[in-house]
Amino acid sequence: MSRSFLDSGSRRAFLARGLGAIGVGAAIPEFVLRTAAAAPEPAESADRVLVVVQLSGGHDAISALVPYGHEEYAKVRQATRIADDQVLKINEELGLHPNLKGWKELLDQGAFAAVPGVGYPNTNYSHFTATEIWFAADPKGRDVGSGWLGRACDACLGEHRDQIPMIAVGTEKSPLSLSGKIQAAVCFNDPQSFRYRGDRNDPRRAELYKAMSQSVPEGAPGSVEWIARASAVANDASARIRRLASSYASKVDYPTTGLGRNLRVIAGLVSGGLGTRVYWTSIGGFDTHRGQRQRHDTLMTQLNDAIFAFQNDLAQQGQADRVVTITMSEFGRRVKENGSEGTDHGAAAAMFLFGSKLKAGVHGTHPSLTDLQGGGGGSLKHTVDFRSVYGTLLDGWLGVSSESVLGASFPGVDLLA
Repeated sequence: MSRSFLDSGSRRAFLARGLGAIGVGAAIPEFVLRTAAAAPEPAESADRVLVVVQLSGGHDAISALVPYGHEEYAKVRQATRIADDQVLKINEELGLHPNLKGWKELLDQGAFAAVPGVGYPNTNYSHFTATEIWFAADPKGRDVGSGWLGRACDACLGEHRDQIPMIAVGTEKSPLSLSGKIQAAVCFNDPQSFRYRGDRNDPRRAELYKAMSQSVPEGAPGSVEWIARASAVANDASARIRRLASSYASKVDYPTTGLGRNLRVIAGLVSGGLGTRVYWTSIGGFDTHRGQRQRHDTLMTQLNDAIFAFQNDLAQQGQADRVVTITMSEFGRRVKENGSEGTDHGAAAAMFLFGSKLKAGVHGTHPSLTDLQGGGGGSLKHTVDFRSVYGTLLDGWLGVSSESVLGASFPGVDLLA
């Protein structure tokens, strides 16, 4: 290839076509700029990883972490009630849904924890607004302009200069939680379809990118020279993700559900040494206003099978000590059933955590089923602010100052071993 191409204005159009594929138009993701300024090869990382599983729709955690020992439970729940002899008992008060046998096994192994009664003051019952509040870790929601995990990765920039900091699997749109003021996430539904737009398996393009990757990026960030180098790095990054995902040989049988596929991809990227600190994925269907029992039973099976396979896979790959997985949902459900054998939008709910470096068991007590937020037909009152759980993970797991990310200090939860 002639030097004239690298010096010509035609590079700009060539590069612009490629940059459109990484979801930011003509902008270059920060991880690409930093990588271009550092080394072209991604570094192996022993850093701890946080995996977030979003339970979209508002999870009725009362039907997952069952307060079977509460006398009131049998009075307010009929159609959705889990019978005492079906509950996988944790203690005299609480137990797990019968379809969560894998979670119970993880608990017995010391790799499962639950925090009941998680929420925040003045709960918002809108799916969209409540989700944004949890994602931003702030009652202002989207108006904050960034998410808690994005801000956490912003704070890691000085230490991690050659990595893709955050990946969302199962979506083409980055959730607010992964939006930083500096950092941005990589997002894809299928890793094999994730590619820098300039990469079309065209030998001519491959030759051009190879030449650009070997050139020295002269000029300021944003110049054609700089974009050339950054574009080649973006191409390499997307290729590496595809390679790791396609070559991953797991000995664990994952369920063929969307969550199962997404967690298998994440396991492959973690085991492949990609160096990403935060992974996010989701499972929907939790807005159970009608006929909850059958749908929720199915969701519990899907969650159990996917997360149990994921944890076993990490253990077999020697990655279990590096990863903590959490579930979160925008709100819980009301304590009393509605007239359609379902439950309506509520307030507090349990969070579940998985990993070999956790202090296993239930942390805290379950909220009262009679002293409710909003009166007799109302919701569980929160006993733990969700930002306390976030803060514990930020300080103790990701090694980031929770106060700098959350804007305030919240009491910690004794979750980490």
